[in-house]
Amino acid sequence: MATIRMKKEDRIQHILESTLNLVGRKPLESIRTAEIAKESGISEGALFKYFNSKSDIIQQIMIRYEKTTHPLIPAKNIITIDDFKLFIDCYLSSMIEVSSERSAYLRLLLQVSMDGGKMGKNKYLQIKNGFWHIMEDRIKYGQTYWGFNKNFDIPLQVRLFHFAVLMFFIEQEIFNAKAVDNFDLAKMKDVAISNFFKLLSLK
Repeated sequence: MATIRMKKEDRIQHILESTLNLVGRKPLESIRTAEIAKESGISEGALFKYFNSKSDIIQQIMIRYEKTTHPLIPAKNIITIDDFKLFIDCYLSSMIEVSSERSAYLRLLLQVSMDGGKMGKNKYLQIKNGFWHIMEDRIKYGQTYWGFNKNFDIPLQVRLFHFAVLMFFIEQEIFNAKAVDNFDLAKMKDVAISNFFKLLSLK
C-alpha cells in the first residue's frame, strides 16, 4: 500500500475525514478500523500510531466538529427585533446547510446519541448553553422592550422551534424523506421563523 507522506496533524485530520466518509455510507457499528485505515490510505498498524481505537477516532471527530459551531454572538449585542431575527436566521441557515460532511456528522451524532453516551449529552449541553441561552435571554428582554407575549413559555417554545427545524432537515437529508416529499429547506426555515415571531407577538 503506497502511503502519501503527511505531517502528523494532517494525517490525523485525513483519518477523521475518511472515517466521516465511511459513516456517510454505512452504519457506524459495521465500520472496522481496518476499513478506516484502507479509506485513509494507510495500514491498520499505522492507524494505531495516531488513535487507540475506533471509539477514540469517533470522539475526536465529535470534539473537532463541536469547535466549528454555528454562528453565535453575545446576547447583549442583539439590541433590536431585526438584530434578533438576523441572529436566528444566520444560526438556522448554518444549521440546515447541505454538505456531505455535515450529513455524515449528523448521522454519526444520531448513532452515538442512541447509545446513551456522554457525547450526545455534551452536544445537548452545548446547544442549551449556547443558542437556547441567547434565545431565552433575548425573549425575556423582548417581553420588556419589544412587546413580546409575557405568557410565552420560553424554554419549551425555544426547544420546539429549534428541534422542528433541525428534525425537518434531518428527515429530508439524512432519512431521505425528500425522495417522497422534497421541500425547499430555506423556505422551511423562513416559515418556521415567521411562525415563531407570530407566537411571540400574541397577546
